Amino acid sequence: MDSDIVSSSVDRSQTAMPDALAFKSINDPIKNQINSCAAICVKQDDPCHFLRVLYESLITGGLAGVVVEAALYPIDTIKTRVQVARDGGKIIWKGLYSGLGANLVGVLPASALFFGVYEPTKQKLLKVLPENLSAVAHLAAGALGGAVSSIVRVPTEVVKQRMQTGQFVSAPDAVRLIIAKEGFGGMYAGYGSFLLRDLPFDALQFCVYEQLRIGYKLAARRDLNDPENAMIGAFAGAVTGVLTTPLDVIKTRLMVQGSGTQYKGVSDCIKTIIREEELRHCITGNGSKGIVDSSTTWNPTWTNRAAAEAETVASFSCSGHGRAFVDGLGVLDGQKPPCECNNCYIGKDCSVLLKDCPVDANSGDPLFLEPFWMRQAERSAVLVSGWHRMSYIYEDGTYVSRELEKVIRKLHSVVGNAVTDNRFVIFGSGTTQLLAAAVHALSLTNSSVSSPARLLTSIPYYAMYKDQAEFFDSAHLKFEGDASAWKQSGRNDNITQVIEVVTSPNNPDGKLKRAVLDGPNVKTLHDYAYYWPHFSPITHPVDEDLSLFSLSKTTGHAGSRFGWGLVKDKAIYEKMDRFIRLTSMGVSKETQLHVLQLLKVVVGDGGNEIFNFGYGTVKKRWETLNKIFSMSTRFSLQTIKPEYCNYFKKVREFTPSYAWVKCERPEDKNCYEIFRAAKITGRNGNVFGSEERFVRLSLIRSQDDFDQLIDMLKKFVYQEAVPSENFMYI
Repeated sequence: MDSDIVSSSVDRSQTAMPDALAFKSINDPIKNQINSCAAICVKQDDPCHFLRVLYESLITGGLAGVVVEAALYPIDTIKTRVQVARDGGKIIWKGLYSGLGANLVGVLPASALFFGVYEPTKQKLLKVLPENLSAVAHLAAGALGGAVSSIVRVPTEVVKQRMQTGQFVSAPDAVRLIIAKEGFGGMYAGYGSFLLRDLPFDALQFCVYEQLRIGYKLAARRDLNDPENAMIGAFAGAVTGVLTTPLDVIKTRLMVQGSGTQYKGVSDCIKTIIREEELRHCITGNGSKGIVDSSTTWNPTWTNRAAAEAETVASFSCSGHGRAFVDGLGVLDGQKPPCECNNCYIGKDCSVLLKDCPVDANSGDPLFLEPFWMRQAERSAVLVSGWHRMSYIYEDGTYVSRELEKVIRKLHSVVGNAVTDNRFVIFGSGTTQLLAAAVHALSLTNSSVSSPARLLTSIPYYAMYKDQAEFFDSAHLKFEGDASAWKQSGRNDNITQVIEVVTSPNNPDGKLKRAVLDGPNVKTLHDYAYYWPHFSPITHPVDEDLSLFSLSKTTGHAGSRFGWGLVKDKAIYEKMDRFIRLTSMGVSKETQLHVLQLLKVVVGDGGNEIFNFGYGTVKKRWETLNKIFSMSTRFSLQTIKPEYCNYFKKVREFTPSYAWVKCERPEDKNCYEIFRAAKITGRNGNVFGSEERFVRLSLIRSQDDFDQLIDMLKKFVYQEAVPSENFMYI
């Protein structure tokens, strides 16, 4: 910028500074209009024309901003990539002009606004401030210009920097997806850090520039030519840039992360950079050494299409009552994936709610955790290359990711729900496969016994135990049912091989269970799928010979089909491992990669975010449910005494995944049918080996499912509990 500056002392001290006055007389306004945004009127009887100054500043400032931005854009791109970089990669030199066109559209009005505010403000302040405070005029004018122009500059910077780092391929897509994913506020991501950096930058740069020009003119006793103005401007910009680079690094990191949660604010960003990347990264970008030593983590050469596709599909709101997926119907034909609607919702955008639609309270889909993972979109996302681990095995010759095994051990240590020392960790396609592998391994432990092993559990029990045993119809195994009945019958002869499955917390009633049987012929298999802070107090770290856990009830990802077991006995582990290898040759590498990323998110903060979210959500659901059933004498819910939770460090209620409802009236013999008639589909108690007076209702499905369940229960239960003249919904 080439404003014709004359110091306030020259303006006001004509008798004291004859040399300056002599110089001022040389200042031909006609000649110098070419080199200035607006001539400063130095005579008190020749007032400045504010509108003319404003007009000229807007035009020349806007054009100057566009020229400078276009010329320096490649350097700015490199600077941005360096500032968001972490160690260990290569600098990406392609696409240095990525997003230039769209950026210039924003730079033009932003620069015009800046100079349109800066120049008139500076001139006004120079007239009213004392001679020795001209620097204050320049500082204040620069800061005010920066603040006003930030309204346009920040959205422009957000789009520019995310395109420079390869997050988007076009500005329209960037704007659309940022707003869809982060709301309109996403266009102003890092606004506070922008002001923290750019207001000092604008104020200092133009103050230094103006003061240097004034001093140079007075010393040289002549006007400055264009090269001299350019050199002074470059020097002022370089000095100011060095001084404000740490703030610029912080601004760039916060703008680029958007709705991500890597940094929670300016102070957290500073602490994280110093803690994880050393103090030198706060000044990354000062010179070529920063470019050589740093690296970008995003290679835009092949990930753009997949990332853009995932972001686009994720932006489909489906009215909040459904989801679109990248593998949805029609994508093979080039169509947009459709919205897959939640139960009772229909329409292209899932906006239509069917009246009197039956409620699905049967499935155990843990969709209640979906909102949590949507908030963790950036941290949990995985982009898989087409050549990712094409081999059957890992480098060590196994089917198991050792990094995932380490994270699982850390998870149990963080939660405190299981001992992993001196245990083998085995992976399976959900606990369903691991259950089959475990029962198979345990049934073969005593080859001298000719009769099949007996599989026992406690009523009510998870139906899969019985279903698997009967389906495989193994000569080595027979399902016998209730462990307590077996014990009381006196059939335990200490010879017949017995396998007892202990589910704790139990499915369906959520109670903590212990083994019923003991003896040299008894092997115990513990199913701890629900032993997580979402559902139960963590009373102690379990220390069993064989324990099974499920990803579905830990993170909610039932569709990933992943589970793991902790096995103490090497012989049992090897039998289970052989079963897994022969039936599926291990768990898919893509699944293990996905699970690794998910569990890294979970353990990253000690599980605080996910377990507080999960427990809080299910707790609120139980409070609502208890309020409804407390009004009824016809139906009752299971009751479990609160216990101390080592994870939350307090006494807390149990918050089971399911409501185990009993129909209390003698005539209500089939509780499942009674609820089904009320358009609530649960799961019959007889499926769990219990009476038909019980029905299981799932409480862990989506919020839509729960809301529908509550609406139906209000109509159903309250009509029985409250006289019609006093009936009202809560």
